[in-house]
Amino acid sequence: MERSFPIVRRPAPGTRTPVLVSVPHYGTEPLPHITRDDYREPWFETFAYGFADTFVGDLYADLFTDGATVLATPFSRMFVDVNRRRDDFEHSDGEVRSTRGVVRTHTMRDAPIFARPLSLADLEERLRALYDPYYSALERLLAELCQAYGAALLLDGHTGSPRRMKDHQVIIGTRHAATCAPELAATAAAIFTRHGFEVHQNVSGYTGGNIVATYGQPESRRVHALQLEINASLLTTTTGEELIAQVKRGERPEKAEASIARIRRCLGEVVAALPPVLASVHAS
Repeated sequence: MERSFPIVRRPAPGTRTPVLVSVPHYGTEPLPHITRDDYREPWFETFAYGFADTFVGDLYADLFTDGATVLATPFSRMFVDVNRRRDDFEHSDGEVRSTRGVVRTHTMRDAPIFARPLSLADLEERLRALYDPYYSALERLLAELCQAYGAALLLDGHTGSPRRMKDHQVIIGTRHAATCAPELAATAAAIFTRHGFEVHQNVSGYTGGNIVATYGQPESRRVHALQLEINASLLTTTTGEELIAQVKRGERPEKAEASIARIRRCLGEVVAALPPVLASVHAS
């Protein structure tokens, strides 16, 4: 994908479907003004890569060739996590503190990541520059698809940490069927199951993030949204624990090319299969 913000890749004329694929944790890049000297410890610069979804681009980035419109961000979610609420952070005396919110200022062990605190004013400037445009693009692209097709399907694409996903291979999140017609989630699940993957829906912690919660409005807007999590252990030749260790060291794990290709074929089938189901849901 090209390094612009936000990244938008459209299908070729005549091939577009009513599917929008959002990849909010695609980016591995630091912000342009961030250097190694800005981190509390020099090795913390590996976090920009580590917080991204492992090999997520190999799965979702080229789904525009299957007719989907693809939206992504080049910047690591450490700096702005567009799948969190805009106000998902704490602040005191003008300084921001956040471990897993819309920005990361501290590690899970509460150690500062950066040499200097992030001010509330600087965070607001960052959100205006990088968070708000992503949501504006989502709004615009979904409106385009709804106008063209009468309804739209938003697929929020992720790969998940083996430590958190454990033995779950594929998880579909729809906020317990609140954001997406059951027929659409069932269609996606059936395709992965047919290809030999174990599929679960709405597992605790994976029911759907802010993007799915915000835009999944089947009744009022005819926008259906589902979150798709693929266990990153399926994408590498290393064990789950070694994958986590490698990512922490800033190393690039070895790709399991055959498995990635298999999952990518599943996703192509999902993008092709969902539009007719979406049409049938709204046929009446």
